[in-house]
Amino acid sequence: MQGEEVSIEELASNLATYKDQLHQVRELLVDDPGNSEYVDMERELKEVIALTEELLATAKQNDISGSDIGTSGRASPSLPHSKMDSESMLDHQGKFPIGTKVQAVWSEDGEWYEATIEAYSPNGYFVSYDGWGNKEEVDPDNVRPIQEGVVNTLAEAERVAEATKQAIKRKIALAASMDFQSRSLPAKLRIEPDDPEDVKVAKRKKIHAFKSKVRMEQLEVTQNKRQNAWQQFQTTKGKTKKIGFFSGRKRESIFKSPEDPQGKSLTATISVRYHTTP
Repeated sequence: MQGEEVSIEELASNLATYKDQLHQVRELLVDDPGNSEYVDMERELKEVIALTEELLATAKQNDISGSDIGTSGRASPSLPHSKMDSESMLDHQGKFPIGTKVQAVWSEDGEWYEATIEAYSPNGYFVSYDGWGNKEEVDPDNVRPIQEGVVNTLAEAERVAEATKQAIKRKIALAASMDFQSRSLPAKLRIEPDDPEDVKVAKRKKIHAFKSKVRMEQLEVTQNKRQNAWQQFQTTKGKTKKIGFFSGRKRESIFKSPEDPQGKSLTATISVRYHTTP
């Protein structure tokens, strides 16, 4: 499941951090232009900066148009089937009030997870999956009440432990991956010519969310690769230290100890959580 979305403020702060790091790496390259590790780090920082700028622009656009999108997602009085939508919404609104703890199916794997009703939509509910941070629109048929006392606590604990282990394994594999594997748009999200207008609106919102998720995952992969490369460099640089490499430098080194509050370190990374199956 995906983690919480990164705010505009966080993205802007992260972008400034990465640009500062890029400036520092370029200063190092002036002193040691043949250092392949610095060259790789410069390239990876450029990738992260480009992705972060794209995500920041998207986040700002969403922030501006969010109220309009929310309004367009509701049934329009001018649509011929708006009365049916209103009646349908009343039906499922009465079943699960906002704030109700329920179980809902996650579209990525078809499994049931505990969730909270956050809002209503013409097609069902907007739910937040407890403990994972995901938010998704779910059909009424894919929402059910939590049956107290029925869950086998031991089996549930084992399921959560296994899911966590698999999520960690996937993240490690993703971090070690050399290339980002993009995903094609699911068939169920493709807009068909005969789709009703409200369905097209709902699909456009989901397509936008899907593309944003893919970009986030791409950014996470790039960050993990850069962080792993930097950690490896930190491990090996002591063994291959060049005599006099930093001698006679008047400005402060970016490799200063993190205990020094004035020191800057390239190990600062942003924390972007992405979709992982629980």
